Amino acid sequence: MSGPGDAFRPAYMTGLALCLGLPTLAALLLLTGAIPAGNQPLEGLVQQVGYQFTGLVFLAAAIVFGRPARAFQRVAELSVEERPAAVRRECLLVAAFLQVGVLCGLAYWAMVGLHVPRHAWGFLLTTPMLYVALVPRPARWAKASEG
Repeated sequence: MSGPGDAFRPAYMTGLALCLGLPTLAALLLLTGAIPAGNQPLEGLVQQVGYQFTGLVFLAAAIVFGRPARAFQRVAELSVEERPAAVRRECLLVAAFLQVGVLCGLAYWAMVGLHVPRHAWGFLLTTPMLYVALVPRPARWAKASEG
């Protein structure tokens, strides 16, 4: 039996795979030493850069948080055949916005990884958590596309 969100499930899962896959790849880079841990002390300019990275992650989350209402309206205006592809594009766009956390985590690791590795790992973990928390589930996409 198929549910109301079955046509939209692949779109959601594609975005989720991206938001799980890239942080996992980044974690492997950190664990294998491919990106060496930085030795900068967590003070002054380095700390300010960390605050900027946190702000960038919050900005990406705010952008993602504000997208569903407009996206639902655009999807409802499309033909039935075009809707799953539009949702896929939206989910991939959102996943791309959230990858800023991965980039910030890698950069922070390269700066202060020896002193505060938990901060770099925190950036990596925000990407999948924000995707799951902020992207509407397939059933919600289906309901919105009905009008």
